Amino acid sequence: MQARQAHHVCLRFGLVFSLTAFFWLTGTAQDAKKAEEKLPKVIVAVPLSIVAGKTNVVEIRGLNLDTAKALHFTSATGRATVTSKGKADLPQNQKKERLGDTQVKAEVFVPADFQGDEAVFTIETPAGQSAPARLAVLRPGAFTEEVEDNGSFAKPQMLTLPTTVRGGIKAAQDVDVYAFEGRAGQRLTAEILASRLGSPLDATLTLWDSRNTLLASADDSPGDRDPRLAFTLPTAGRYFLVVQDAHDAGSAVHGYLLNLK
Repeated sequence: MQARQAHHVCLRFGLVFSLTAFFWLTGTAQDAKKAEEKLPKVIVAVPLSIVAGKTNVVEIRGLNLDTAKALHFTSATGRATVTSKGKADLPQNQKKERLGDTQVKAEVFVPADFQGDEAVFTIETPAGQSAPARLAVLRPGAFTEEVEDNGSFAKPQMLTLPTTVRGGIKAAQDVDVYAFEGRAGQRLTAEILASRLGSPLDATLTLWDSRNTLLASADDSPGDRDPRLAFTLPTAGRYFLVVQDAHDAGSAVHGYLLNLK
């Protein structure tokens, strides 16, 4: 009899202990999830790149950035000063998880002799630090700014290869047309850098000749949405390269870098 009572007591104690442990673990997991949800998250920078050797003004969009204390570069040579922070307007039909509803504006600088093509940074808030994010680093004289209006074959933006173009699909149904003079047998390679840096742009590339004949096109690449195009030009003459969004979307944050050589 006493043995059975002792056994029942042990069972009750074990059940109470198990329930207590379950609720404690559940509560701990929920607390951890809430803490994680408060952490800052960087989604996209506008522009996607900075120029080495000069002070750049950059807008960082994401989640929980409105209490930002600082922007930190992982390289000791990078410097940043937060100039403002707060809520960010979302473009029409866009979700905050994709474009962010808060922003940080900062003045950032990396020296002219900065090593590498990307600068890695984090955002610090009272809740913690964001995961590392990246800004492409451009060199003066080695890139071209997009110039509007370049939305047709009749009014393209002329380029001299090789170059990198810093541009953006700034509105729905926007199209950017670039023209260049090619040689017979010249090997052209074109690559968009956008989604890999957080841009919502789902870019496509198309190559056309002077008679408006489509020669080549590129959409998503394995592992990301950034197109890469390679083509051997058949004759000497003028060619057109067109950048647009696959879904005709666009906004001030649909930026891209177009590498051409």
